[in-house]
Amino acid sequence: MPNSLRIRELTAESEIAGAYPLMATLRPDLRAESFVAQVRAQRRDGYRLIGGFVEQRLVALAGIRDGCTLSRGPHLFVDDLVTNVGAHGQGHGRAMLRWIAEEARRRGLPKIWLDSRATAKGFYEKVGFTFVTAIPCWIDVEALR
Repeated sequence: MPNSLRIRELTAESEIAGAYPLMATLRPDLRAESFVAQVRAQRRDGYRLIGGFVEQRLVALAGIRDGCTLSRGPHLFVDDLVTNVGAHGQGHGRAMLRWIAEEARRRGLPKIWLDSRATAKGFYEKVGFTFVTAIPCWIDVEALR
């Protein structure tokens, strides 16, 4: 039941390390031995790791940061959002997004942006997100020598 979800920022190294198995289901290329250091490095740029707990069990996780760009204006950006596979369909993802929306309001940020995987598109549409035509892409800097 989503009402039993307790949501809070994860700040202690031990709880960040404990979030690795859930984050790895979303980001399988992450390495356990470098996960805490990576989160700490991203925190210097405003990244915050938010956990959703049922009793003492972490069932949902979000990585968020403030953003402001010419194309999007001021916003809260969701880098990561994942729910434990065994807890899918229980409303935890929606509860996390509501918490994120309240945090955005508190911080004076009028919109939430994220990049969705195709497999999550239905979930985000159901919650009310609007999809745009941007297609994220990347290149290794060495390839542009």
